[in-house]
Amino acid sequence: MKLTFKDNKIVVFLNKPIKLKEIKSEDYFRKLFINIKNKYNLKLNGYYKINVYMDKFFGSVIEIENQEIDYYDYFNQIDMEIKVIMSTFLYEINYEYINKSILDKIIIYKLKDKLYIKILDESVLNRIIEYSKIIYDNSAKIILKTSKKVKI
Repeated sequence: MKLTFKDNKIVVFLNKPIKLKEIKSEDYFRKLFINIKNKYNLKLNGYYKINVYMDKFFGSVIEIENQEIDYYDYFNQIDMEIKVIMSTFLYEINYEYINKSILDKIIIYKLKDKLYIKILDESVLNRIIEYSKIIYDNSAKIILKTSKKVKI
């Protein structure tokens, strides 16, 4: 689990898929909140909008956004709205980190001066994830629509 902050959201990268049964259960997220609270020493209470982005190769990215509602802060409670979104994940990477032996298992897209990889085979994920930045949701959709496929 890797945690970052983006635009007033907590973003949790889980490199394993979450089962849909777990996602529909708020217990999974309550345990996740406790884990985040203990590991990162964050105060978490209130009403949260949670978007779970899922990709068949990487796993899941969870965006947690606190909705400012005073009622929940007063009673020190957690409530949430959970939405699951199937998404294609792209990996922004520099040219020098692309391993030539995996070219038949990926598609490379170029937009402006940046390269993005779409994985076609799970076996290459470990060779890419260490040197790349994960792009998902609308950002990935825009890149796929506006970029060009390239060969290296």
